[in-house]
Amino acid sequence: MKHIKHFYYFLKVILQQRYIIRKLVTRDFQKKYLATYLGLPWAFIQPAAIIFVIWFVVSIGLRGSDLADGTPFLPWFISGMIPWFFLRDGISGGSRSLIDFSFLIKKMYFRVGIIPIIKVITALLIHLFLLLVLLVFIVAYGYPIDLYWLQLFYYLFCGIILVIGISWLASSLMVFIRDIKQTIEIFLTLLFWLTPVIWPVARLKGNAVLLASLNPLHYVVNGYRDALIYKVWFFDDIPAMLYFWGFTSVIFVVGALVFTRLKPHFADVL
Repeated sequence: MKHIKHFYYFLKVILQQRYIIRKLVTRDFQKKYLATYLGLPWAFIQPAAIIFVIWFVVSIGLRGSDLADGTPFLPWFISGMIPWFFLRDGISGGSRSLIDFSFLIKKMYFRVGIIPIIKVITALLIHLFLLLVLLVFIVAYGYPIDLYWLQLFYYLFCGIILVIGISWLASSLMVFIRDIKQTIEIFLTLLFWLTPVIWPVARLKGNAVLLASLNPLHYVVNGYRDALIYKVWFFDDIPAMLYFWGFTSVIFVVGALVFTRLKPHFADVL
């Protein structure tokens, strides 16, 4: 009961710090994108370059222009890459957030629990911009605007909760174990290839399908495609939904509790 009480208090404090979060997100966004010569276009140039290279390799180099079910590869691929960029940037930035904002840790009245959320929101702002570009591209490619698009809000919420939970857990541990930074980067690289971003799950057989479905990032990536490409409702696959929220709830609660438990020692280490 004591841990549950601390957890709810932790969430309450975060909601009370909305103004400070907004100010710090603005500062982090400006530092990341507006302090360079090209500024904000960098947020589009890097993802566009990655998408182009992978598309060129798969479609031109490997001659894999369409999927086996006849779905055009390019809109299918981009619909998976856009949510992946958010998940990757949110986890990476949130995990190292306490190190990046170490100057705030020693301030007596500052609620350090909001620091990982700042990085997640910064990644979210860029994601919303890329999502708008994706929607325009999808329409231009011939896919109509329909009610299935409303599911994007649901899957985006799924991604946000998952990323915040991972960020709380990883950032608090990284303060004491700096090797976690390299571990996270390796983990994200492996997850990119293990998550069906550039390959379809339909190609898997047997136990490989089950292993792929255990990856919670798969749920979010596949959800974007269901909403934009395949026109499938999220409640059509109840087992996948229950598994994702079960996994994500555990990560979210454990991350918050670990963060709360280690928080008093942050200033001594940083």
